[in-house]
Amino acid sequence: MDIVGICAFALTAVFVCKSVESDAREIKLLLVTVAAVIIFVKAAGSLGSIFAEIRSLFYEGDADPQYVRILLKALGICYLTDFASGICRDSGENTLASQTLMAGKTALLITSLPMLEALIGVIKTLLV
Repeated sequence: MDIVGICAFALTAVFVCKSVESDAREIKLLLVTVAAVIIFVKAAGSLGSIFAEIRSLFYEGDADPQYVRILLKALGICYLTDFASGICRDSGENTLASQTLMAGKTALLITSLPMLEALIGVIKTLLV
């Protein structure tokens, strides 16, 4: 991932958005959204290598492959929720941003329930 290029692009987008902010708020929102999507896609492109490394760590440790899927799904929920709430917050919709974060936390909890059940099973086994 070219973080220097992403930062330069983000700063350029900020300067462009600030220059049109007083004239056309709708265009500013569109520019911010497009720039955020471009940065998100660019950053997401490098997630493949991270996911591969996480998978190999789990497989080397003989962990259940279901846990890898849960972890990757949880990471996806976190990234997507943060991205969406940031766009909402930038457009002035703080309530919508907060509700998006709450929905993401709920989805994260639902996704992680199988791991929680397994953890409780291990704890019960150790206590008996």
